[in-house]
Amino acid sequence: MGKVLVTGGLGYIGSHTVVELQNAGFEVVIIDNLSNSTMEVIDGIVNISKIKPQFEKLDLRNKTEVENFFQEYQDIEGIIHFAASKAVGESVDNPLLYYENNLNTLIYLLQECNKNEINNFIFSSSCTVYGEPDSLPINESAPVKKATSPYGNTKQISEEIIFDTCSVSNLKSIALRYFNPIGAHESTEIGELPLGVPQNLVPFITQTAAGLRE
Repeated sequence: MGKVLVTGGLGYIGSHTVVELQNAGFEVVIIDNLSNSTMEVIDGIVNISKIKPQFEKLDLRNKTEVENFFQEYQDIEGIIHFAASKAVGESVDNPLLYYENNLNTLIYLLQECNKNEINNFIFSSSCTVYGEPDSLPINESAPVKKATSPYGNTKQISEEIIFDTCSVSNLKSIALRYFNPIGAHESTEIGELPLGVPQNLVPFITQTAAGLRE
């Protein structure tokens, strides 16, 4: 099987995805800047899958670093893109950070897809693209509504960028729109443990239950 690049591969969803890819026989290379994760996550991945993925610490906002990466790794056949800032409240306070981090990184990756004929791209999107829905529960046929935060807007814009890229290239893509993913690997080797004060509800609850917070 081919080699898969997982950006943000030491994060919560990314690390679980790396485990499943390796268990399925894929060779994985991870890009992560460790802004919301730690190197210890690799130990958990290895303990579960018995395979150590390749790892490159780099900032996807640096176009030159991205170009250099793809010059070194010319056997990438697919990309799963998890690397993004994801806190709604923080995006309201610092919208430019979110537009830079979430859009520029995507654009640089898609440019490399075009240059290197990488035609398989999975994008980590969000349920925020549905805005304030007309009815619940939401299904995939629900309309995309005006975003309620800069974070949500970056996901909407990202999906549009991917759609436009697919329309003029051989790129095939899927956008994953999450609704509050929770849980951890059954081994307890990896799970959701953000650095600093959590920006999501469930880590607050679990850290409180574990005695880390009042």
